[in-house]
Amino acid sequence: MFNVRHPQLTHLNQRAFEQVVARTAWHEWGHALSIARCTTEDIANGPRLLDLAPTSVSKSIREAGYRPYEYTHELVAEIYSLLIGRRQQKEAGRPTWLNQEIYDLVKRVTAWPY
Repeated sequence: MFNVRHPQLTHLNQRAFEQVVARTAWHEWGHALSIARCTTEDIANGPRLLDLAPTSVSKSIREAGYRPYEYTHELVAEIYSLLIGRRQQKEAGRPTWLNQEIYDLVKRVTAWPY
């Protein structure tokens, strides 16, 4: 779960605090959808998909120490939360920085309509 009283959050202003909590919530919801809906093939493709991901995303996943079979779930969760953020900014469609195959996976797994 998420500790909203964590000391690292206490210095944030209200807007930043709400953004952190919302982004974390959407990331975790992306995990739930990924775990429920990814196929064994999706999971097996995790290392290859991570190579196609934006550098900042792939680097953060690799540096966090996840195992290769967890890559797909982490990738779906992270991209999903980023897409939610874009949608809140009234942006839709595949961002130019996102590989089409990853976008298609996230759309299928999360039922992303935009």
